[in-house]
Amino acid sequence: MLLEVRIRFNRFVVIFTTISCILLVLSFSTYAQTGIIRTELQPGITIVCRPSYQIFLECSISHGKSINQTLSSVLSDPTEVQKYKNLRAVAIPLNRVRTSLYLQIFMLIFNQDNITPEGWKHTVPQGYRLDDNEINLWIIALSGDTTKKVDIMKHPKNSGKKLPLSGGNQIFFPSSIFSPELKEQLTKKARTAEETEQNLLEPMDAIDEDWGDIKTSTNGTVLSKELQYGKDTLGEYATYKLKAGETIYSVIVRFTDYTDHADILKVCEVVKKRNKISNERTVKPGTMIKIPLDMLSDIYLPSGKEERRIADEVKKEVEQIKRTKKTTGTTNTLKGVVVIIDPGHGGRDHGAPRYKEKILEDEINYDIACRLKEYLEQKTQARVYVTLKDESQNYTPSMNKTFTHDTDEYILVTPPHNPQDSVSSAHLRWLLANSIIRKEEKAKIPREKMIFISIHCDATYKSSIRGLMVYIPGANYYRGIEKLPKFGDDVNYSIYKEWQENQPKTYTINERINSEARSRLFAQILIKTAQKNHITVHSNGSAIRNIIRRTKYNAYVPAVLRNTDIPTKVLVECANLADPSDLQNVADPKWRQKMAETIAEALSTYFDN
Repeated sequence: MLLEVRIRFNRFVVIFTTISCILLVLSFSTYAQTGIIRTELQPGITIVCRPSYQIFLECSISHGKSINQTLSSVLSDPTEVQKYKNLRAVAIPLNRVRTSLYLQIFMLIFNQDNITPEGWKHTVPQGYRLDDNEINLWIIALSGDTTKKVDIMKHPKNSGKKLPLSGGNQIFFPSSIFSPELKEQLTKKARTAEETEQNLLEPMDAIDEDWGDIKTSTNGTVLSKELQYGKDTLGEYATYKLKAGETIYSVIVRFTDYTDHADILKVCEVVKKRNKISNERTVKPGTMIKIPLDMLSDIYLPSGKEERRIADEVKKEVEQIKRTKKTTGTTNTLKGVVVIIDPGHGGRDHGAPRYKEKILEDEINYDIACRLKEYLEQKTQARVYVTLKDESQNYTPSMNKTFTHDTDEYILVTPPHNPQDSVSSAHLRWLLANSIIRKEEKAKIPREKMIFISIHCDATYKSSIRGLMVYIPGANYYRGIEKLPKFGDDVNYSIYKEWQENQPKTYTINERINSEARSRLFAQILIKTAQKNHITVHSNGSAIRNIIRRTKYNAYVPAVLRNTDIPTKVLVECANLADPSDLQNVADPKWRQKMAETIAEALSTYFDN
C-alpha cells in the first residue's frame, strides 16, 4: 500500500512538473507577445519591464562574482544582501534599487525617450498602457511623492492629455518633480548632450551673421571630431562613438538620408550585422559603431569623395549668392517675383491620411497653400500661381479642424487633370510649372526671381522625427529634364498642352550646383524663420535634405524638384502626421495660417534685403 502511494505521488510530481514547464513556456510566449522589455544593466543583472510598468532587476551569479557582490552594486540598502546570500538568482523590485541607477535604468529601457534640462518626455511603448496606477509607479521612481501627479498633468506640455495613454502617446515629466539626486543627474546629462549638439552643428545648415539675427556657424573640423574613416574586408566605413541616450536608429537618422521608418529599420539591421551586434540593448555609451560609407549623407563623407567635393562647392556657391544679393537687393514687396505653389496630392491621391483623426494630408496641404496664396496676394506684389484647384473649396482657406475626403481637385494643365496616383500627378505638376516659367520668362522675369514650393506633410513612424523638413535638389542626383513618353503611368500625357510644349534639357554640373545652393539658401532661411515663429523643426538629423534615400541603390530627387526648370525649388514637409503633437497642430487653422505666413516671411527674406 505504501509503495502504491509513493508511485502515485511520483506520477503526480512528474505530471505537475510537466504541466508547470508547459505553463512556463506559455507564459514566456505571452510575455513576448505583450511586449516585455529586457535589457542588460551590467553582467549578471538584467532590467525587466512589463507592460504594466512593473520594473525589476533579475540578478544572477556572473562569472567571478558571488550573488552578494552582484547585489551590493544595486541595492539601496546594502544590509539586505544577507537575505539573498544562499541564492543563485533573485528579482529585485525597483523600489529597492539605488536611486542613482534610475536614470541609467530608464534610459536603457525607454531608449527612444527625449531628455532635456526641462524634463523627460516619455513615449509609451507599443502594447503598453499608462493609467493612474502606472503613472504612480513612474512618479514614485522619479520623485517618491505621488502627490506630484497633479503638477505633471497640469504642465503645459501635457495640456489636453488624459489617462490612460496607449502605445505611441507621450507624456512629459518636468524635472521639478524629480528627487534632488535624479534631477542633478538628468540636468548634467541633458546639458552634456546639448553642449555636444551645439558643437556639432551640421555644416550645410550654417548661415552667417549678416542675415538678421541668424548667428554664425562654421563647420571647422566637425567631421574629423565626429567621424573617423577606415576600410576593412567589407569595404569603406565611418566610425562613430555612441553617446548616452543615443541608439543606432538615431545615429542612422542623423548621419544618413534615410527618413522612412521601414527603411531605417533595414539599415539598422545592416549596421548591427556589420558591428556583430546581436542585441542592441546591450550596446553601451562609448561603443564605436561602424557605418558603411555609402550610407552617409554627402556632407559626412571624407573630403576625397566626389559627392563631398560637390557638397563643398554648393556651400561656396551659397556664400557667393549671399554676397551677390547684398549688392543687388530689392524692396520688401516681392515685386517682380514669381511664386509657384504646389499643394501635394489631391484627387484620389490622399497622401498620408489619418482616417481615425479625420486628418487628410492632401486637405492640409491645400489649405496651407490657399493661405499662402491669399497672404502673398494681399500683402505683396508677387505674381502667384497654384498648380492645383479644389472645385468645391476654390482658394478659400478652411476653418475646419477635421476633414472628409473629396476628389474634386484638378491639376491646372490643359485640359485639367483629376489626380489618380502620385506618379503621374507629379509629372503633370512639373510640366505645368515649366509652362508657367516659360510664360513669365517671355514677360522678362529672370528665372532667379522665380521659386517653386511644393507643400506636403509626411507620416514618419517615429514621433522623434517630427516637425518641419525641407527637400532640395541634390546636385549629384539628377542630370536634366525628363522626356516623358506619350503614354505612361496609365496616363496619356500627349493630350496635355504642357507635354506638347515640353523642352527636355540637360543641366551642367555648375547649373546643378547653383540650383542646390539657391534652394538650400531658401531652405535655411525658412528653417530659421520657423524657429523664430515657434514652429517645430526636425531636429533628429538635418532638417534640410538633398535626396530621398530608400535603399542602397535607390536614391533620388523628387520629380517636381529635378524637372522644374528654375534654380530655386523646394519640397516642404510641414509636419509629421504620425506624431500626436504635429497632428494636433495641423488640425488647428491658426497653426496652418502661421505656417503659411512663415513661408511668406522666408520668401521676403530670400528675395529682398
